[in-house]
Amino acid sequence: MNGNIGKTLNYLKRNGPVETFYAIRERLWEKKKLPPYTYVPVSEEERLRQLEDGLSFHTAFSILVPAFETPETYLREMIDSVREQTYPKWELIIADASLTDTVKNIAGSYDDIRIRYVKLPENGGISENTNGGLAFCTGDYTGLLDHDDLLTVDALYEMAKAIEKAKNEGIKLQALYSDEDKTDSENKDFFEINEKPKFNLDLILSNNYICHFLVLETGLLKEMKLRKEFDGAQDHDLILRTVHTLMERSGAGYEKEIFHIGKVLYHWRCHDASTAANPKSKSYAYDRGQEAVADFIRTTFAKGAEVITETGRKTPAGCTPAIIVRRTPHMGFFDVEYRPDVFTYRSDICAVGGRILDRDGKVAGGAYNENKKLLFEGLDERHSGGYLHRAACKMEVPYLDTECMCFPEEGKDIHQAAKILKTLKEENSRSCAPLDRRLLSFRFCDIMREKGCHFIYDPEMILCRKP
Repeated sequence: MNGNIGKTLNYLKRNGPVETFYAIRERLWEKKKLPPYTYVPVSEEERLRQLEDGLSFHTAFSILVPAFETPETYLREMIDSVREQTYPKWELIIADASLTDTVKNIAGSYDDIRIRYVKLPENGGISENTNGGLAFCTGDYTGLLDHDDLLTVDALYEMAKAIEKAKNEGIKLQALYSDEDKTDSENKDFFEINEKPKFNLDLILSNNYICHFLVLETGLLKEMKLRKEFDGAQDHDLILRTVHTLMERSGAGYEKEIFHIGKVLYHWRCHDASTAANPKSKSYAYDRGQEAVADFIRTTFAKGAEVITETGRKTPAGCTPAIIVRRTPHMGFFDVEYRPDVFTYRSDICAVGGRILDRDGKVAGGAYNENKKLLFEGLDERHSGGYLHRAACKMEVPYLDTECMCFPEEGKDIHQAAKILKTLKEENSRSCAPLDRRLLSFRFCDIMREKGCHFIYDPEMILCRKP
């Protein structure tokens, strides 16, 4: 409860009473709309099945935990969550920067050779401490685990299974991530499940939705390491640099090397000092997250162009940057504004579309998921970001409504999107059938996606249907 009050007060200071009122109303509405969440651990029967099934897998994991004066209860629960894994091929690297011997003594109390304690020479911050432990990782893949968080018992089994399946299909996965939830300080209640989509480049530029549980191919991780200047947002920076590296190596096929496991495999613990419960406890992290996004765009899409970060809504006087990374009212969420338009820098994008509102200001069209179901249906036009604020984030979507869509200028239209759409409309007209706007949109998007096109949902694009 105290954490929620703190979040509300911080939001009030940043955004004022009107936006805070609507944010509270939205949160209560969303909470009422979502089904109640209960974490259900694997059954004993399933646990035994995984123990046997995992014997056929070959992947070895390093679990890397940077530690600093971790309370004994939290540390032991973290270690126990690793030791209870149904998949046995792991090592736990505890990289300790503590001033006392508390962590050392606790780690040493376990009779398990897979637990490897590493004493760091100094406390260099989260990135340097992680890098210090990374040097000792010998697994094929390395998973990043915070010293006060928990893995589910099937976390490594699910990762190993996904790696093995991809290998059989000729794909070597480079990065894997799972869904997550939160747990209280006593590890009794589980809440706020984060059900994530498959890899979505524009969503990760809007917010680090991947977060936990993240596993990377160890060679790739050792090549990149974590950057100290991004402490607090080091995970976001790491994911973005992983994407950049895979783009450079694999081109358009890089997304096949990033895999999402749609199960909760990580419990993020909430206590007063954690960002899970109190985002302001590390408010500097959001400055660095904003810069991490800007750095990715600078090095990946806009080489040589000026990319700036900005917390306000207005561009500084006399400044005409190519791209601006702005903060949004929600901490940890950003908006990338391309000037003059996104197509200038993003050859991968075919079209950008927004949301269509009915006469009551509710979402009635716009973006659709892979099952052709309308996203954010019925949400309020201005004051609703939906589940985890995603309705307020730019993101890639499978389908957009052609009624609220824009294309590149004709000279840049390498995929001839406007011409193809015109042809589809003419074909429909010759058939004398009524125009079904949604079916036309789905057909158009299918055709363009086969050409390698991507579609971006932009919440700032709004079409209001007249009464």
